[in-house]
Amino acid sequence: MKTTNSIFMKYESSGCSPSFVLSKEELLPDLDKFGVLVEIKACGLSLPLCDGINLCGVIRRVGRNRLPAGQDISGVVRGIGSDVITFKVGDEVTGIIPIDYEQSGCAGYVVVQEFDLAIKHNNVTFVDAAGCIGECVRSYLALHYLGHLVSGDTVLVINGASAFGSICIQLAHHWGAKVMTTCTTSDEKLYLQTLGQKIAHVIDMGDKSMLRATCMKATSNLGVNLVIDQRKSFCPQSFRNISDIDSNINKDEDFSSPSSHDIISCLAVGSHWITTNANLQLDPPHSRQLSMRCASIGFLFEQAWLLGSTQQGKYQHILMDVVEKLSTRTIRPNIHHTIGPDALLEAWQELGEVTVGKVVLTN
Repeated sequence: MKTTNSIFMKYESSGCSPSFVLSKEELLPDLDKFGVLVEIKACGLSLPLCDGINLCGVIRRVGRNRLPAGQDISGVVRGIGSDVITFKVGDEVTGIIPIDYEQSGCAGYVVVQEFDLAIKHNNVTFVDAAGCIGECVRSYLALHYLGHLVSGDTVLVINGASAFGSICIQLAHHWGAKVMTTCTTSDEKLYLQTLGQKIAHVIDMGDKSMLRATCMKATSNLGVNLVIDQRKSFCPQSFRNISDIDSNINKDEDFSSPSSHDIISCLAVGSHWITTNANLQLDPPHSRQLSMRCASIGFLFEQAWLLGSTQQGKYQHILMDVVEKLSTRTIRPNIHHTIGPDALLEAWQELGEVTVGKVVLTN
């Protein structure tokens, strides 16, 4: 069986934005005994939070050559393998396509494994499911499994208006944490204001000095227990001259984002700093500050849970809990806008300009 409109990403160098290749026709893999054929109804578009070159290396190590774009899907089951017991033909499902499947969620159909999916509730739309399933899984990993969040903790979410950041805010608030977040534009600030009491403080990064001051004031000078950091590394061409050393600014950071120094200065004793930046570099003074705080750094790469089988049980529980929270409106998806198949390639090329919410493809 063949499918249409698959998108694949190509990276020229570390930290750079990818180029996109549209494949008009792709051959689907055979349906094995645990396989599920899904007709795609919606797919969330998002660039990898981690470095693309590292992802390409992961793909090559598992014997694949192409990096598919669009992993967060929702759709209808059109075929099942002989040993599939969770789903039947006609079920509405949602899930994440592992990157080693070499299949794009932008296509008309995909073949995945039974444990990659969860039943979608009838009161959850295809767009809402695809628009936040990936972000919800990342948020669970960042907050619970890496950040060890407990009720009463104080959480700082960098760039809280993004699709991932907004889910982190909602989950952390639901689990009893006090949440602070940053914004850099008026659009981001406007969205964050719609979350109301879920956020204790919105920190405008137009004045970076406000970050530490606000965090310390809100925590009685104790610092925050958890930082969710989704800053990315940047293209070498965009780096400033690193001979102009500023102890407060590292070369892998954007002018509009807090520096590593800013983040470390906000941490409490025994705190956790969770980052998506695989190329994070710390100077010895920063390492010493972390050491004196007994703080830890955790690297967030959700595909590690999909590429290996050791966490399948926990992953299934996460998927089912996410769908339940969507159904009860505990989580509100942050959808920027939807597109049709005709605007697919253009939407991918302009995706880096979207800072609030997520773009979703509908078929």
